[in-house]
Amino acid sequence: MPIITNLGSEYFGVAICLIIWVIAVISNNKPLRKLAVIGILALFFVTFVVSILKISVAEPRPYETLNNVHLLVNEIDPFSFPSGHTTNVFALATVFGLNWKISIFKKSLKLIWVLIPVAAIVGFSRIYIGVHYPLDVLFGALIGIILGLIATKIGKTYLNGTKNADE
Repeated sequence: MPIITNLGSEYFGVAICLIIWVIAVISNNKPLRKLAVIGILALFFVTFVVSILKISVAEPRPYETLNNVHLLVNEIDPFSFPSGHTTNVFALATVFGLNWKISIFKKSLKLIWVLIPVAAIVGFSRIYIGVHYPLDVLFGALIGIILGLIATKIGKTYLNGTKNADE
């Protein structure tokens, strides 16, 4: 779980977006390049909203307030609500999942069906490693989905009609 939880870090999210952008530039895939930009936009929104909420709510982490919580990672941020890792991973899962299709057995399938379960596992890992309460993760998921949808709408509006990345 300490390894899985890192899939929701800001650094991992930015790295994924940059890798996708580089691949898109090399392959001259404009829709994929726009999708990477929308992913970065979503992460920007998440960072802004989560920072404001963490400072406003100022909820201490479970390992600070509950007995028998075993912290499995080092955590420097003192505030718990909402889960930033969960918000990051759900925002990117929404952006990439709704706008990118894969083909499996000659059937086209939106990537959302793969990415949302991965995001849920990352959210669960935040509880498992002792740094978040379940509601931190639930609200992080909801905020991430909403911000992912907003970033997608803004990106499609202002980036000249982005189509699905597979087109």
